[in-house]
Amino acid sequence: MTGQPKYILIGDDRGRNFTNKSEKGVQDKDKKEDILLAGLYLWSTVFKKYGGGGTIEPYWRKDDLEEYDIVHVNYTPSNLQLPMNIRDELGESSSTRLIINVDLDVKQWSPNYSYYLSAMIRDLKCADILFHVEPHGAAVLEHLMDGKKVHVNPHPVDVSLLYDYIKKEREPAIGIMFHRYTGETLMQYLASKNIPLRRILFGYTPIGKQPVVANSKMYDQILMYQSYRDHINELSKCAIGIDLYAGYSFGRAPIEFAGLGMPAVVSSTIGAAQRLYPFTTVDPFDTKGAEGLLKQLVSDEEFANKVIKHAHENCTYYSLKNSYKRFIEMMEQP
Repeated sequence: MTGQPKYILIGDDRGRNFTNKSEKGVQDKDKKEDILLAGLYLWSTVFKKYGGGGTIEPYWRKDDLEEYDIVHVNYTPSNLQLPMNIRDELGESSSTRLIINVDLDVKQWSPNYSYYLSAMIRDLKCADILFHVEPHGAAVLEHLMDGKKVHVNPHPVDVSLLYDYIKKEREPAIGIMFHRYTGETLMQYLASKNIPLRRILFGYTPIGKQPVVANSKMYDQILMYQSYRDHINELSKCAIGIDLYAGYSFGRAPIEFAGLGMPAVVSSTIGAAQRLYPFTTVDPFDTKGAEGLLKQLVSDEEFANKVIKHAHENCTYYSLKNSYKRFIEMMEQP
């Protein structure tokens, strides 16, 4: 692709509100929170900064879409048939490229897509380019599509802004990630119960009717869902991170750990964990193995520094600049 492409994500109002706040005259102190986002919505910022422009709008009419070089759809169970509608509008010979990503964890596909699998396949065939945010999901999607190329392209994280939150002195605490898709609080506790550090559960979201963790004594502190800036500020105080998500995820938390210069024990199923923490990944249910790595991080400074150095140096892979480069390279591949 030549020149600087103009990009649009066909998204909801939540995405537009997150990324377009700074264009509505908010104060400077709020801009950092807008920018300090990770994931799908940052693609518009990436193209705004390095491409020919980027935005998030609910457009789907041909006259609007043809103003852009790239039309990006995040494919979810709530927007079935949107790719077919867009393809009908653009036609088969349009120079505007339709890019579709499916970043839902493959463990969530069955309850969401089983009843609509034929529609899903028809939708995804409308794409000029398909991608998934982590390797396992891309491989499964490629199998579903009978060999149609599915790229691996993680969403961006503005890691350079995380550096501002790095602490020289940290609290004797472990920052433990909660994931609402699994509702898991026990495995992380079993992995960390014998480590002489406080246990802080981050991002807890009540599952079902109970607004509390099943046994609150498993954790010294439970932080509910926070704004992104508050989350990063609190996480940066912890000496070690844990993310034992029992699924196949892109993995924002390991990137945050790495950007903040934290050692971490992370799940071998998480795409970013494999790249950033090769020395400290474990099966998410290997609580004994995770405990052993945590003990080593606490007791062996040389090992902890090796883990931190590798993670921190490699987290730039997810930066805005490198994400733009990766997206363009994906579009230029056959």
